[in-house]
Amino acid sequence: MTGARMALLRKNIVDLAESLGYECVGAEIASRGFAPTLRIYIDSPGGVLHADCERVSRAVSDYLERREEEGTEWFSGKYCIETSSPGLERPLFTAEHYARFAGSDVALMTHDRKKITGRIVSCKDGVVTLEAPDGGTVSLPFAGIKRGNLVFTLQKGTKKKQQFQR
Repeated sequence: MTGARMALLRKNIVDLAESLGYECVGAEIASRGFAPTLRIYIDSPGGVLHADCERVSRAVSDYLERREEEGTEWFSGKYCIETSSPGLERPLFTAEHYARFAGSDVALMTHDRKKITGRIVSCKDGVVTLEAPDGGTVSLPFAGIKRGNLVFTLQKGTKKKQQFQR
């Protein structure tokens, strides 16, 4: 699927999830095995339950089937849909995500396959700035990031229950 086509599918999924009352954190296609998997990450202020994931999966499946009947086929052949919460090590899909989680630890992979870890300092004007583990700073264009996710670290001396109340 081309980048422009995936962007359109993402937009449609975001609109659909929001119409159901959820934040669509992101969507991606994983090609494992014989059928592509459409992964959708949703969130809501009260958290995400299995029933929420099922609701969004069914709505997306219905949407894709309607579009196919109308002549717009998003996938050729079989495909799978996985819907979940973003989890503790949530993926970051947009520049807004990087700005929102300033102060959090992150692991990135750039388009040239370089792995970078650090703490997000800021994301302004299309540039993500990280504090590196050695104390220095690293700045890179958001467009150069292939994928990124938060890194969960259990803080010593804090009870697990307190860690999960973010």
